[in-house]
Amino acid sequence: MKKGLNKIIAKAPNAPGIYKFLDEDKKVLYVGKAKDLRKRLQSYVRPSAKHGTKTEKMLESAESVEWVETNSEVEALILEDNTVKTLQPKYNVLLKDDKNFQYIKVTIDKDYPEVYTVRRIEKDGAKYFGPKTNGTDVQRLMESVKKIFKLCSQKNITVDKKGTPLKGAKVAVKVGGTKAKRPCLDYHIKRCTGPCAGVVSPEEYREQIDQALQFLSGDFKPAIEAIKKQMRQFADEKKFERAASLRDHIMAIEKSAHRQLITDTNLPDRDVIAYVEDLGKNYFVLFQIRGGKLIGQERFISEGGESPAEVMEAFLTDYYSRAADIPKEVIISIEVKEVKVLQDYISSQTDHKVKLVHPRAGQKDQLIELAEKNARSYAQQSRVRWMAEKKGEQALPDLQKALKLQELPKRIECYDISHLSGTETVGSMVVFKKGESAKADYRQLRLRSTIGKIDDYKSIEEVINRRLNYLEEKLPDGYKINKAKKKDFDSMIKIAEKINFHHRDWDYKHFYLLEKDKKIVGFCRSYDLSDKVHRIGALWVDEKEKGKKLGYHLLAKVIVRSKAKRLYLMCHPELEEYYLKFGFELLREPPKELKDLHKKFEKNSGKKIDIVYFAYQKKKKDTSFTSTPDLIVIDGGKGQLQSAHQVLFDRGLNIPIIALAKKEEEVFIPGKSDPINLPKDSEASYLLQRIRDEAHRFAIEHNRSSRDKKMVKSGLDAIPGVGPKMKKKLLMYFGSVHKIKEAPQVVLEQVVGEEVARRIKEKLI
Repeated sequence: MKKGLNKIIAKAPNAPGIYKFLDEDKKVLYVGKAKDLRKRLQSYVRPSAKHGTKTEKMLESAESVEWVETNSEVEALILEDNTVKTLQPKYNVLLKDDKNFQYIKVTIDKDYPEVYTVRRIEKDGAKYFGPKTNGTDVQRLMESVKKIFKLCSQKNITVDKKGTPLKGAKVAVKVGGTKAKRPCLDYHIKRCTGPCAGVVSPEEYREQIDQALQFLSGDFKPAIEAIKKQMRQFADEKKFERAASLRDHIMAIEKSAHRQLITDTNLPDRDVIAYVEDLGKNYFVLFQIRGGKLIGQERFISEGGESPAEVMEAFLTDYYSRAADIPKEVIISIEVKEVKVLQDYISSQTDHKVKLVHPRAGQKDQLIELAEKNARSYAQQSRVRWMAEKKGEQALPDLQKALKLQELPKRIECYDISHLSGTETVGSMVVFKKGESAKADYRQLRLRSTIGKIDDYKSIEEVINRRLNYLEEKLPDGYKINKAKKKDFDSMIKIAEKINFHHRDWDYKHFYLLEKDKKIVGFCRSYDLSDKVHRIGALWVDEKEKGKKLGYHLLAKVIVRSKAKRLYLMCHPELEEYYLKFGFELLREPPKELKDLHKKFEKNSGKKIDIVYFAYQKKKKDTSFTSTPDLIVIDGGKGQLQSAHQVLFDRGLNIPIIALAKKEEEVFIPGKSDPINLPKDSEASYLLQRIRDEAHRFAIEHNRSSRDKKMVKSGLDAIPGVGPKMKKKLLMYFGSVHKIKEAPQVVLEQVVGEEVARRIKEKLI
């Protein structure tokens, strides 16, 4: 198996669709479908995977893989079937036919239309719905349609114009060519309105059929409401089994009545064209719909163009000057200026008129959305292939030259901030080594200094500060930090009295001293308040020595040398930001020992003292954070760059740093107001944008995850009787907290019991 396949597959989406393995000549070897493209494709390259002989041979010949996203698993199955029949790949089983699917047929041209299932579509004037792949769901849907709209099960019912209506009937009818004698059983049990005996006229029955057609077309909400009403009635009567049966009925209807977007027997022949622009290139996807089926997808890349309309016009002109098969309708994602001129030109290339359509709503717009989704996926696949070909590593010398770096930027770190209106603010760090993403080195930081407010400058300042805390900074020349000795104690006490520090409970064994020319210029202590609470205190640096980050060095030494995993600290509110930048976490509810100590301070001083509490959780050594970057990239503009560069300047660090602005992909460096000259189509620019986009994706991903966890916790964890196992059971059954909230109580009772179901209904309001 080729090594490049792993990297391409790693970027496949977690979405339904089909995939195609191709050989070195771009010939399709195999076509498959998947509910989740990434998971399915990863099963091919997993080291522990055991494949059959045919699959092994196919993978040996495969040079690349492509995919097409769909809106559902059913669409993927249909598209796979069409693609296999068209391409007939070497490693596919090629004995598939239309018997894979079922259709619901309504004979609308008859006196009394019938509703039943078939395996094939015929041009007989009937209305077809489908295709549908699950036979059980189809049968449930059929049962629901007949029951809800009281449709008759008898076939071949026709009006007998010469006959005499039965007693109480409106018209005379025949059933299968024989004069009707009595209504069927369904009529007697009130399951149909009696067309088999002429009790209902063709016009009245047509109204029932029209309602059923509306239902089958997707407007099934009125019917579901009727079933829900009946389900609640059964629940009130304690008939839970019948209520549960109706619940399953509703789920089957919603699943089976889903309309398919890419296969519709009523669709005319048409092309659907969409494109996206990515890193200076235009990625086109063209869907070919013929005979109501999506039979193929073509993909193209172009460069240049001043506007989207110009790009689309150039593509249409070029493509249709060569196309062998031109349909009567072409749907485009971008509105063009010279519509009539283009229509006339494309029409001149074939024997019929061609219409250009730019939809804004409806089914055509849905087709454009699907094409655009695949165009974005195509652009992503192209990026992956760029990385697989080691072009990222090849771009490093160009990047070094453009940024005038002293060394090759082998380790590049990029930072991005993500938040939701000031909540769940997260900073992300992604790392590229030798031009390729190093996901094991990615890190995320939940921000503390900007909780409840939006401040991108302060956010990036905190992220860079906390990240650099992990670097092993060297003390300035002439300074030393050592464990305090007994002979130092008298000097420490004199300093304490001079600066008005309380020192009655001091023990020199708890202290670390900062010395310059054998003179104490700073100290800090850590000691046990109790078995569980280890406190840092008495941090002091001489006023003459401030501004050199010496306090950070003292704190770092005390934390590293302490045996405690968690350390606590108390300080005045004006020092809050200082400790937040270092990496301390603000406490809402401090340990009792700290609160007692606070009270003791107030008692000794005879006045109220404002105090904030912090904790620092020691972590294992992080090889990613302790590595020094060769280049820092900030996702943002000049403001964010200035904030981040100030942190480096304050720490005396000479690490190259740049910012990449999203709007025009401009690259800024500190000290210059204008962007540097880096061609957008260069490999160096491509690499920077790839890194920036990855940082943005990583930040958004974590932000959503944090938000979702918070929502789930706030919704279910407060309900008595709902533990982790029951919460998991509920979420697996219903899919989300919102659906749990909307579920009828009778359905909840089937899952968690009557008492817990009642609590859930009371709490989730």
